[in-house]
Amino acid sequence: MGAQFPTLDAGVTFLDDRDAPAALYRLVGDHLAGTEGPAYWLDARNAAVPGVIRRHAVGRTAATLRVARAFTGYQHYELVRGLPQRVSPRTTLVVAPNLDALYAEDDVPDQEAETMLEATLAILKELADAVDCPVLVTAESDSERVRAAADRTLDATETRAGLRVDGPAFGTDVYWGPWGYQTTIPYWVELLGTADGARAAEEPLIAETAIPGV
Repeated sequence: MGAQFPTLDAGVTFLDDRDAPAALYRLVGDHLAGTEGPAYWLDARNAAVPGVIRRHAVGRTAATLRVARAFTGYQHYELVRGLPQRVSPRTTLVVAPNLDALYAEDDVPDQEAETMLEATLAILKELADAVDCPVLVTAESDSERVRAAADRTLDATETRAGLRVDGPAFGTDVYWGPWGYQTTIPYWVELLGTADGARAAEEPLIAETAIPGV
């Protein structure tokens, strides 16, 4: 209750960020702010923009993130294969944006690309289980396969109030901004309960804005 972003649990989480490209950076920054160990970012399609990462992973949190860039499917596959030698129980997060993108390039034969993508998904899943670490992935074109292989899915949407994230047992119920914060009906229902559950279920969701200092 009262959270804009969900906790990233151990296992592979697929983030559907097609409607909210900034969601990846927001979730990574929010997670790193509450952890101290190293995190790893396996980059594809130049998603690791240093300025954007630092904007959302403020202070010393960005220093815990190790970024490795791949420019071909073969390079990405080798980075994934080498990851088990780098991670440890202290690892707090592994990020792999655009996971499928480089395997769809023309320089990788279709059959080989299929094998490498399947192996990549298997390695990340086994790694997450072995060190009890969250692995956050996005996909570019083959999102259904990546979604099916993940342990859970988060759907991100940009709204007028800010970024909304929905997932298993989680839905954004408060939006924070420089102007203060904005709450939703589910937030108050969980906080205070409701005297008429049937009536509340029929009413549209509305939000109230709280102004700092008031």
